[in-house]
Amino acid sequence: MRKTARNLALLMSAASCQDALAVRLDYALELGVLHSDNIAYTADNPISETVLIPHLNFSISESSSSVLAEISGVLEYRDYLDDTFGSEFRGNLNGLVNWTLLPERLNWTFNDNLGLYPVSLRDPDVPGNLQQTNVFSTGPTFRFRITPTLLGQAELRFSDSHAEENGAFDSRRYSAALRGLFDLSSTQKLGGNLEYQQVDFDDDLLARDYKDMSAYLSYTQALSQLDVNASLGYSHLDFERGGNSSGPLARLGIDWRVSASSTLGLAVADQYTDAASSISAGGANFDAGFGGVEVGGAAITPDVFHERRVSGTYQLQGTRLNLAALLRYGTDRYEEAAPALANDRDELGAGLNLGYLLRPTLTLGVNAEATRREFNESDLTDRNYRYGIYLTQRLTRHLSWRADLARNERHSSAAADSYDENSVYLRFTYTR
Repeated sequence: MRKTARNLALLMSAASCQDALAVRLDYALELGVLHSDNIAYTADNPISETVLIPHLNFSISESSSSVLAEISGVLEYRDYLDDTFGSEFRGNLNGLVNWTLLPERLNWTFNDNLGLYPVSLRDPDVPGNLQQTNVFSTGPTFRFRITPTLLGQAELRFSDSHAEENGAFDSRRYSAALRGLFDLSSTQKLGGNLEYQQVDFDDDLLARDYKDMSAYLSYTQALSQLDVNASLGYSHLDFERGGNSSGPLARLGIDWRVSASSTLGLAVADQYTDAASSISAGGANFDAGFGGVEVGGAAITPDVFHERRVSGTYQLQGTRLNLAALLRYGTDRYEEAAPALANDRDELGAGLNLGYLLRPTLTLGVNAEATRREFNESDLTDRNYRYGIYLTQRLTRHLSWRADLARNERHSSAAADSYDENSVYLRFTYTR
């Protein structure tokens, strides 16, 4: 965790390097009590447990002439009162700081992503199968005007990746990019992009260093109701101890603001990547609103895989009704042998968070998420379901409470891995 603390300190110092009065801090302090009738998620002999959970949710933002910063995070402490597990800290953080050194010429970027992920995707998300991961990157971006409508951009980045349990994931990355961005209009840009990345793993016995070279065209459009971000090109990877892989690089993101209160989103990807690159790219998981620090769904390994993914989202923020929904499908195919192939999988997922305002200060809601993972190498299939109902009330401008009833189920083709759990979660929150 020392690296994480150091990286957070770098983000904070970069965000506050100018006028401290321009920094905005928002936070929510929460004290919760969770009771579960199967805290270890076991098929037999379930163990009941009560957990005391102090929780902090915060965001820091700054927008000035020289610094743009967006930092958000969650930190919680879990005290298992019946000692089923030892007490633990959990956290996640997404931070981006863009520091302008020379206006319209030179920027320096700091980016940090701290997350909580399972050690094994096939085991339950309980202490002993959870690990903190951190991916930090920093470097300069230099812009130069070639013609009135053509902008050149050169980037250098250094990245450091670390996992709490899986040491094979730990790496240092050095990357460079050269881009030409052509203004088609005031709302459209066409780009040509060349990217190079060298990945150096800390343990060469557990992972193979590699080089990744990509060339692609990009297109962006930003309208009042429609945002489009598309990339199409090719990637080539050379591995240190022989072997290479090549394939298409295709990405598409569309956000359509159907009305003032509703938005549709579509995301498509077909590319080579690995866990660290995927985490660094941001790809935030859907928040179904069950509370706590969200556990990610990526396999934390050093291995390169071919990712094909499509997802659709819908958000509605009405006067009385709020709705967030997700539907996604993806396949991951690993390039390495033996242990990596155990994570080859097809994955289908859905999420829902629906809240209805009963009174100006009282909201009743339902939430649900489902994931179906089919592991190709072992021919095993896991179906995970989580659903519940909640009631929340704002007592004053700063104080509120919330109560959740939830059920968690796993149905696995390996019967010993199946389980079900019921829980009650009560929390009181002070929001600034």
